[in-house]
Amino acid sequence: MSDYHHPKGWEPDPNKMGNWREMFEPNRRPGGGGGTTPPQHGQPPNAASGPEREPDEAETGPPIDPAQYRPWQLQRGRSRPAMMLDLRRFEERSGLWVGWQVSYPHLIAVEYIGDKMLSLDFGVRQFMIEGEGLSELARHLQAGTVLALHEYAASIWPNGHAGPWIRSIRRLGLPEGGPQAGR
Repeated sequence: MSDYHHPKGWEPDPNKMGNWREMFEPNRRPGGGGGTTPPQHGQPPNAASGPEREPDEAETGPPIDPAQYRPWQLQRGRSRPAMMLDLRRFEERSGLWVGWQVSYPHLIAVEYIGDKMLSLDFGVRQFMIEGEGLSELARHLQAGTVLALHEYAASIWPNGHAGPWIRSIRRLGLPEGGPQAGR
């Protein structure tokens, strides 16, 4: 054991210490050449950030299932809450999905009228959601577990819808017409 009352202060016993450079710099070339050994052929170098992981739905955006309409998608067993809420509607004329991604932490209020209308207030932006069975959506929004909202489009989901559905998603406060108006 080292003497803790050493005049220069405590110092580790060099006889009991291993080579700390080998521990922290395992790829250093022997012989003092410096640098690191190149990765094996066909192998990418390992990142210092840790093991690779699959991107989650919050990073890639939730997929849309053309077989079954779901008016909203919930996060599944993630350790961190969703940071963005994706509002999507299908533009029939262009054949493209259009929408908004808004910051969940900026959701100030959710107002509802029965289970047919919700208003989402994000401060500068406000959205009106109309449909059927939206009281369940209001509960999920309060819990912060909704990843995306999908306006129903018959051309995408020709089998129709069963249960709750979103008839329209509109951004309020914009002039009518144009792609930003919503509808």
